[in-house]
Amino acid sequence: MKLCQFYKTENDRAADLQRRVPVNARLGALVGDKIVDITDRAAKCADLRDPQFAGVLTAAAAMAPEFEALRGEVRKLPADGGLAPDKVFFGPCVLRPSQFMDFYAFEQHVMTMRKKRGFDFIVPEWYEVPAYYNSNATSLIGHGMTATFPAGEDKLDYECEMACIVGRPIRNATLETARAAIAGYATLNDLSARARQTKVMPINMGPSAGKDFGSALGPYLVTPDEIPDLGALGMRAFVNGEKWTDGRYGTVQHSFEAMIVFASASRWLYPGDVLGSGTVGGGCGAELGKFLKPGDTIRVEIDTLGAVENKVERDDVQ
Repeated sequence: MKLCQFYKTENDRAADLQRRVPVNARLGALVGDKIVDITDRAAKCADLRDPQFAGVLTAAAAMAPEFEALRGEVRKLPADGGLAPDKVFFGPCVLRPSQFMDFYAFEQHVMTMRKKRGFDFIVPEWYEVPAYYNSNATSLIGHGMTATFPAGEDKLDYECEMACIVGRPIRNATLETARAAIAGYATLNDLSARARQTKVMPINMGPSAGKDFGSALGPYLVTPDEIPDLGALGMRAFVNGEKWTDGRYGTVQHSFEAMIVFASASRWLYPGDVLGSGTVGGGCGAELGKFLKPGDTIRVEIDTLGAVENKVERDDVQ
């Protein structure tokens, strides 16, 4: 199943992004090549009537006890009753998660970035635990939206990642319970302001303002049953149509299940929480020695999951 949150007008989308609890988003399912509005059908799922799920309908729907019946019903719907993807306005596939954690799980990316900082080794702890930082859960954007960087930033960058979305509350997970708690996966572009990041990193408080202004997520949350082999999925990025990144998820060091186990130790993860994989090898401009410019178009795509494409702007460049 491929689920999304979409809007019928640009004004509806813009208004929701300023709200803590979105009110205009519609829950959609991709049927054939059309998006079918299943908002009203999903209302029969008791879990979805809880106000806490207003922004994370995709994750909650995928795991609701009643959703299996809804899934079968949706699969029988005719695609001719839906909307073409280019006729809707996508939000991030999860609108208001309670948490967005980004990990650092691809060895090639880690080694390349450490060499750029003057180190020729990876610390052994990296292999032992899936380290992460807490990013900004309120700054997610959707496919087709403008990716706006902070004013004055001269090293605009993308990061080609996969996201895992939690579908049920979980604490002190095991690998088995973590696997059962995964609602689905999505394409993630973790936007990065490298000049700001370089400035704050020596303070040892993480990437901070270099990362928390925006990340593109979607367009779909794809349920695990749609993906027979997660490791086989190709991960690519294109800038103005030119391929900059060509990687594969199977090169990851730590599984999403291991990430959930580590992140849920003595604390709760909730439906809609987003875990980013970290950047696939060769998956950002900083690795390649080149950066984005205002006016560029960045497209990050993953096999089966789909692509998020965004025009790049900067707050001081109109």
